[in-house]
Amino acid sequence: MKKLSFMFITAMSLGFCGSSLGHVHKTPTPEQTKSAQNQIVPGKAIISGGYEYQPHMLKLPKEVDIKHAHGLTRDNEDNIYLAFESNNINSKTHAIAMFDKQGKFIRYIGDSSLAWGSPHGLDLVYENGVKYLYLSTNWLTVSKLDMDGNIVWQSKESPDTAPYKKDRKKYRPTDTTTNPNSNQLYVSDGYGSYTITERDKNSGRFLDKVWTGQKSGKNFTVPHGVTYDTRTGNILVSDRKNERIVIYSQDGEFINVIEGEGISRVCNTDIWQDQLLVTNLYGSVSYLDKNNTLIDTIELNKVLGAKGHKHPHDAIFMSNGDIVIGTWKPGHLSYWKRLKK
Repeated sequence: MKKLSFMFITAMSLGFCGSSLGHVHKTPTPEQTKSAQNQIVPGKAIISGGYEYQPHMLKLPKEVDIKHAHGLTRDNEDNIYLAFESNNINSKTHAIAMFDKQGKFIRYIGDSSLAWGSPHGLDLVYENGVKYLYLSTNWLTVSKLDMDGNIVWQSKESPDTAPYKKDRKKYRPTDTTTNPNSNQLYVSDGYGSYTITERDKNSGRFLDKVWTGQKSGKNFTVPHGVTYDTRTGNILVSDRKNERIVIYSQDGEFINVIEGEGISRVCNTDIWQDQLLVTNLYGSVSYLDKNNTLIDTIELNKVLGAKGHKHPHDAIFMSNGDIVIGTWKPGHLSYWKRLKK
């Protein structure tokens, strides 16, 4: 379960989620545009892509000075977990917030030590029936946490393998995923050397395997997210700047590429039943069918941009098909109820 994207400038080399926003998002169909515009009525429900916005849900405590809503995941009870970055960090700042399935804030997980270094990707995994969180932090760190935020293991160094050994390139992890039944943890280095590396999820040690995207026809450029595809057992890499999703086997063998309608600067993906959720940084969240063909799109920037919900950074399906979206610059959360068709 996942958990469940731009023309980079100098800021990316520093590990930040920065961009030049001059790129135009892929033009929606006339039907999508008409639908979105016709349903933005003051005092009325906001509907887009077959979903209805629930404005009363997912409110963070007032003391949270959020900068970016970075990573989202959920557990089997539909509790929602958010990894977020704050504008100011002190001894009382947190990095992970938990909500129940009604969208009510429950508690923080972990202390202020997790708030440093730009908390980013978040993945919840059941291991022998026990829940663990994997937190990726842009400044070198990947942490395995229990549900109280205690550190099971934490790595603060770059992989001990090529290309990091040879070129001493930077390591800026942005996301993780795993098949719950394996010991492999896949780590996307989205802001550093643009690789997917593997760790042993029990110990945190690196395994001698690095994916660069080369076999897919071009190297990764900002492999921002990585997702275990429960439909196929494959691994999906959100190759953001190349505007594609790259499919690999769990052993790192290239399989195929998903491109086209519904996919632009893809930050991350998630799976529900036979559908694929695609989070695009320039303003939309799309969902595709079992053949990876576009079904519909929540045009988030069009319908909620005026309220600050401009750049979707991560999104997840709930168990009933509802969708939760977190945004970058500024950080916001939104809950979208699936409408009956």
